[in-house]
Amino acid sequence: MYSTYSVNYFCSCFILMCLLVTSCTSNSKRAEDLNQPAAEQQATPRTTSNIIRAAEFIELSGCSDLLCVQLFMKGLSTDFVHAKKGEFASQGRLVATDTTGDGLDIPVSTLYVTVEADVAWRMAHTLHNKALSEQLLQEFAAENFLLSDSLYSRKNAGYKYHYRSDKYPGLVLTQYKTFEPWRARGLYYTVTWPCYVFELYAEE
Repeated sequence: MYSTYSVNYFCSCFILMCLLVTSCTSNSKRAEDLNQPAAEQQATPRTTSNIIRAAEFIELSGCSDLLCVQLFMKGLSTDFVHAKKGEFASQGRLVATDTTGDGLDIPVSTLYVTVEADVAWRMAHTLHNKALSEQLLQEFAAENFLLSDSLYSRKNAGYKYHYRSDKYPGLVLTQYKTFEPWRARGLYYTVTWPCYVFELYAEE
């Protein structure tokens, strides 16, 4: 009787252990399944932000003509629309406050590229929100872009700040606030709100 009881007790314990292991494995699998969409979402190359991210702008700075810029911006077509030749506007919009206190419904940001034959090559990413400008500066800081110098610009009635990174030798990031980023062009025909401009060039 004692041996029969021991066998029954052993069998009961063995079955209980098997059930526990199966349950844990199942719960673990369920947890992995729940986490899978989040992992896939993190692997998405770009989230909609309506600005050109620092890493993207660094890559874009390698372009030396408009065709190269156009091909690059095709990859960002979910965020940006090609408005005119050399003009790209974000599809997202915001309300910017102008100097009189009025609200203006404008794109979150733009990318403007010089296309005039008599003008030196120039490309600028302009944001219309101070917080987004600071966010983009933080992204460049994460790429080791540090403030190297600044100078006062009469044209822009403010300071231009220059940043350099040992990770990208030869590249100079210029950032400034202005009311005249692209005089008499597209969105910037008449500017009454502050614009935060980013330019990135190879040092000559």
